[in-house]
Amino acid sequence: MRRIPWRRVAACVALLAVVLAGMVVLNWAQARWGGSGQGSVAGPAGSGDGGQGSISDDDGAALVPPPFRSEAAGQQFYFVMTDRFANGDSSNDAGGLGGGGLGGGDAGEAGADKGGDRLTTGFDPTDPGFFHGGDLAGLRERLDYIQGLGTTAIWLTPSFVNKVFQGDGENASAGYHGYWVTDFTQIDPHFGTNEELQELISDAHGRGIKVYFDIITNHTADVIRTSNGDYAYRPTSEAPYTPVVDPAEAHIKSPEWLNDPSYYHNRGDTTWEGESVTYGDFGGLDDLNTEDPRVVNGFVDVYSTWVDIGIDGFRIDTVKHVNFEFWEAFTQGIHEHAVSVGKPDFFMFGEVYDGDPGILSRYPRNTDMNAVLDFGFQGAAVAFARGGDAGGLQQLFRNDDFYTTPHSSASELPTFLGNHDMGRAGYLLGDAADPPAALRLAHDLMFLTRGQPVVYYGDEQGFAGTDGDKDSRQDMFATQVPGFAAEALVDGTPFGTQGHFNLDAWLYQHIAALARLRADHPALVSGTQSERWADPGQGVYATSRVAVDVPAAERIEYVVAFNNSTEPRTIEPTLFTPDAHYSVLWGEVPEAGAGSDITTGPDGKAQITVPGMSTVVLMADQPVGSGSERWVNIVEPQDGVVGTGLNAIAADIDDATWALTAFSWRVAGASGDGANGDAASVDGTSGDGAGVDDPGVESPAQWQPLGTAETTDPRVFHDTSGIAPGTQLEYRAITMDTSGTTAQATTTVTVQ
Repeated sequence: MRRIPWRRVAACVALLAVVLAGMVVLNWAQARWGGSGQGSVAGPAGSGDGGQGSISDDDGAALVPPPFRSEAAGQQFYFVMTDRFANGDSSNDAGGLGGGGLGGGDAGEAGADKGGDRLTTGFDPTDPGFFHGGDLAGLRERLDYIQGLGTTAIWLTPSFVNKVFQGDGENASAGYHGYWVTDFTQIDPHFGTNEELQELISDAHGRGIKVYFDIITNHTADVIRTSNGDYAYRPTSEAPYTPVVDPAEAHIKSPEWLNDPSYYHNRGDTTWEGESVTYGDFGGLDDLNTEDPRVVNGFVDVYSTWVDIGIDGFRIDTVKHVNFEFWEAFTQGIHEHAVSVGKPDFFMFGEVYDGDPGILSRYPRNTDMNAVLDFGFQGAAVAFARGGDAGGLQQLFRNDDFYTTPHSSASELPTFLGNHDMGRAGYLLGDAADPPAALRLAHDLMFLTRGQPVVYYGDEQGFAGTDGDKDSRQDMFATQVPGFAAEALVDGTPFGTQGHFNLDAWLYQHIAALARLRADHPALVSGTQSERWADPGQGVYATSRVAVDVPAAERIEYVVAFNNSTEPRTIEPTLFTPDAHYSVLWGEVPEAGAGSDITTGPDGKAQITVPGMSTVVLMADQPVGSGSERWVNIVEPQDGVVGTGLNAIAADIDDATWALTAFSWRVAGASGDGANGDAASVDGTSGDGAGVDDPGVESPAQWQPLGTAETTDPRVFHDTSGIAPGTQLEYRAITMDTSGTTAQATTTVTVQ
C-alpha cells in the first residue's frame, strides 16, 4: 500500500443587467461632462452649472456604485471536523462494517455496530489517525452550542464516503477527515445518511444557520496503481504510466465514470513544483484529468445534486492543484444550476494555499468562485498577535484592491487563524509572550476587520495542539487518545479526558461577545475599511469602518484600534468625522473614563490611548463629514503606458474625507454621443473594437467598470491580456463623498 500523508454570487444574470445599465449611464455622463485629462476637477453635487464634475446626487450614485457586497457574504463560520465534534449515534461508529468494539464518545459504550478489526472498520478512538465516532447526529444535538458562538454558517469537512483505510505500519490511517473520497453521492456511513444530512440542514436553517460542504475535485482515494510499481513523477513530454486497478476495487467509486482510469493523469506523485502541481498525484491520491470536459461535466452533475439537497455553499479543496480552465467551467456550471433552482446566493470559496493576493485574487476576479480562503490574513494576523510589525497588517489591507471588481471584493474573503492542516491558532501563538492574550487579540482582528471570520472547532475552548495535521484534530467529546488527554489548553489548563462544551470558557465567551458586537453594528461586518493609523514596528493599527448600504445621514464611523504592544500606546489619527464625540463600544480607553467620550476637532484629529494587547472600538455620534471640496488625480499608470497583464490603476484623493472612487476604462477616442458612441481609430484600433479580444467587453467604445475602491488610497487592477499591444486606452476615476459631491479625472495610455 502506498504511503499517504495525513490530509486534509450574486446571480450572473442580475449582475450583467446592472453592469450594462451602468455602461449606458456612464456614456451619458461622458457626453454631458467629458474627460479632462490627468488632473482634477470638482463641483458641488446638483449645482446645475453644467461644468465638469458637476452632477446630481442621483447621477453620482449611478457613476459611483457602492463597492461589491454579496447577499450571501457577511457570515460567521464554524469549521468543524465531523468525526471529532460529537458522537450522537454510537451505532454508526464502525460505519456499518461490522466492528468497532472500542466504544466511547458522547453516546456511550453501547451500540449495535461493535466488534472487529480497526483496519476493516477504520474505527479506533484511541488513535488520532482513525475514526473516533463523531457524526451528523452529534452535530444536531450540539446546535445550541454552535449557535451560542454567534455562528451563521457551519462548514463541514468532506462528508462523502471515504476509503476506510490507507497506508501500512505506522503510516496506517483511516479516512476520518473526509479527503479520500470513493463515493461522491453518499454520506459516509460513519457520519450518518443523506437523510440525516437533510435533517441537520433543516434544523440549522430553522436557526438561521447555513450549511457549507467541503468538496474535492482534484482527486479521489488512492485506488489506481502503476503497472511497474514506480510512482516518480513522469512529465507530459513522456507517456503516462499504465494504470492498474485491483479487480476487488474496480467499481469502488461512484459515480461509475470515476472508475475509468482514462479520466486520471496517471503521471505519478507530484514534486510540488512546475507542471506536477497540476498533473501529479497529491500524496498518492488519484489525480483526475480535470482538463477533460467529461470530468468537468461529471463534477458539475455530482455537486449540483448536493445543491438540490439543500447545501448553501462549497469550500473547494486543493484549488491550486487543478487547471484554471476547470474552475472557469465548473464554477459557472454550479452557479447556473444554483440560480435555476432558486439559489442565486449560493456561495463558493476555494482553498488556494498561498498568501500572495496577486495569485489568490485571480479566482474571484476571473471565475464564478466568489472568494478564496485568505491565507494572507492568516499569516499577517498571527504575526501581529505575536507582537510583529504593524506594517504587516498595513501591507495586507492595502493589497485588498487586488480583489476589487464589479463582482468581487476583499470583504467576501473567509478569514482564519489556523486550521486542520497548518495547526491551530493556539499552537501557532504558543511562543507569544502571553499566549491567551495573543489569541484573544488575533480573534479581535479576525472579527473586527473585513472578511468572514472562521472559527476552527475547539479553538473557542482554548485548544492548542502540538502541531498541524492530525495533531490539530482533537476530540470535543471525551477523548480516548492519550496524547490529546496529556496536552494543555492555551491557558495551561490540562486537556484531560472530559468533554469540552463549556459555555463559560473564556474564549467562547469572548467570541460570542464579538459576534454580538458585529450583529448590533453591521458596519463592522460589511462596511468599508480605511486605515487611519499604523505604528512603525510594534504597536497600534487602527482603521475606520463605515456602512455603505445606508442613507448618508446614517453613515456612521466606527474606529477600531488594535495594540500588540504590552504597554499602552497613544495615537493621534485624523478621523472622518470632525467635531464629533465617539463612545466606546469595546475595550477600555483612559481618555473616555468617567463616562466622557473621545472627541475630534474641526480637523478630525483625535487622541486615543489603546491599552496593551487590547482592542478598542469607538462609534461617532454623527455621520461622517464631506469635506470642503472633492479632487482626484490619477497617479498610476505612469509614463502613459500599461503592460499586457494585470496593471494597477490608482488615484490620489483627500485622505481626511471618507469617499468612494469608481474606476472605468475604454478604448481611447470614443465619441461623446452616449451608449452607442463609436471608438475612433487609434494606432490601428478601429471603432469596432479591433485590438480588444475580451468576450466580457460588449463594446470597447463604452466605459467598462473596473470596480469601486473604498479607501483613501483608491486603486483597482485592469487585466489587459485580451488587448493588442499599441491599443490606446482611457482610464477614468470618479470620487464621491457622502454628500454626493464628485470629482473626476481621466488619462490616456498605450498598451505595450
